[in-house]
Amino acid sequence: MRTVEVPQKDWARTLNEFSALHQGQPVSLDVVAPAMGVQPQIRELPLRGVTAESGPRGPAIMIFAARADGEQITHLIPSPTHVRIERTNEGADVALEIESEEGLAAILRFKATTRSNPVERVHPKS
Repeated sequence: MRTVEVPQKDWARTLNEFSALHQGQPVSLDVVAPAMGVQPQIRELPLRGVTAESGPRGPAIMIFAARADGEQITHLIPSPTHVRIERTNEGADVALEIESEEGLAAILRFKATTRSNPVERVHPKS
């Protein structure tokens, strides 16, 4: 396994590519907080997408999943500070981790794919 840190300037593009690659895959989302431990948010629902946006209150990342009744679940991560993608040694995505300014971590897990991910070309600059 290896982890790729996505530079902030690349969040929007990378998350759009990530969403296109994994749209429809079943995902689970946990929020990890030091004081509360692991809090499940989404369990095995189809991914609709992950977006990074800038607004009047600063940057935010949103995760969208589809419920069985056709409704959408949206999870908002305000003030993100880090975006990381965990991959197998073969290059398949395993998880997406988003850390926030408040010290929370949102971890999106899904089944790995065999397709290569365009995010793999993103490298932090020294």
